[in-house]
Amino acid sequence: MTASRKRSRPASLQPGLRWRKIPGIMAKSGLGQDPQSTAAATVLKRAVELDSESRYPQALVCYQEGIDLLLQVLKDGKYHKQIKIEENATGFSYESLFREYLNETVTEVWIEDPYIRHTHQLYNFLRFCEMLIKRPCKVKTIHLLTSLDEGTEQVQQSRGLQEIEESLRSHGVLLEVRYSSSIHDREIRFNNGWMIKIGRGLDYFKKPQSRFSLGYCDFDLRPCHETTVDIFHKKHTKNI
Repeated sequence: MTASRKRSRPASLQPGLRWRKIPGIMAKSGLGQDPQSTAAATVLKRAVELDSESRYPQALVCYQEGIDLLLQVLKDGKYHKQIKIEENATGFSYESLFREYLNETVTEVWIEDPYIRHTHQLYNFLRFCEMLIKRPCKVKTIHLLTSLDEGTEQVQQSRGLQEIEESLRSHGVLLEVRYSSSIHDREIRFNNGWMIKIGRGLDYFKKPQSRFSLGYCDFDLRPCHETTVDIFHKKHTKNI
């Protein structure tokens, strides 16, 4: 009697799709921190085990179930990723931090930050706006909720924001500024459902050593203050 032939791998489980990397991707993205995500990770881990044992039909079922669970996690808004920026860390420019969540569906942005007041904070906000009007974004409206500076600094704050508003208008983008005396939270929301909360708001960069030091222009080279970034996804973005 001839030995039975080894069962062939289904096309949907070919190595090119890199199914075995899914659990690692989950870990890096912050998934697996709630019961539903944990269940998805468990099912996908079992799928990898079955795949390595050449039990392809059973593995395919587990892969499909695990991915369905992951999609449900995103649909329910339970995605949570946390990034800890250490003191003096570099490589955390706005582009590096936000580009993963910006695509052509982003047309409206909400920023809540009580400290868009002083000159360097206005420049931070300007840099953030510059990032938003680059491809692949198609931002048309930016909403800023901040606090009003006190004393003579109000004039500088108002003029700075007005200049940014005029510059954005020349690029077809509307900036809507509102002030609140009770605002404390710091968060950024995109209309594609992503919400980013930074402990220090946009002002997490340290002052450069001089105008001609590395990091003065390129924020990826600018040392940071210690802070925490929490990233969530919700089905709908609330209005301010």
